[in-house]
Amino acid sequence: MSNTPYPPPEKASPKEIRNILAKLDVLLTDLPSQLPRGDDFDSKYGAFLAFTLDEDILEKTGDEVATLGEQLEHAFGWQSRTTGDNVIPIVEHGEAICALHSILVDFYARFPDNNVLKKWIINITLGAEKVFSTHRVRNRISQYCRFF
Repeated sequence: MSNTPYPPPEKASPKEIRNILAKLDVLLTDLPSQLPRGDDFDSKYGAFLAFTLDEDILEKTGDEVATLGEQLEHAFGWQSRTTGDNVIPIVEHGEAICALHSILVDFYARFPDNNVLKKWIINITLGAEKVFSTHRVRNRISQYCRFF
């Protein structure tokens, strides 16, 4: 995480994580239109639209955040953080990917000290930022303010 503007998850304060979540909300809402649109359950991220924890995974892990992590790995690809540039790929814009923000906000409200969850929040934010960089599109945040 040393090449990012974000603190390591274990050192991130509640204020920093709330700021990152606020930034993520703007980024996901404004993802470039060059990406395919995903607004329904057929979207790559359709599971986020009516998200529930997978009971089978929850039974296996015994942990809600670990279950969320496995479901995020399924949505983004299990190799997304271990190959290439280690940045989570975001390949669609629209309602489905935007629904992820409220899921992360809900989980952070319930598990504010969970460093794995904080890492997911930071990594998904980095993935969203990369989309803007890849498509050479400025986002609203870079135009008007900086969180860090």
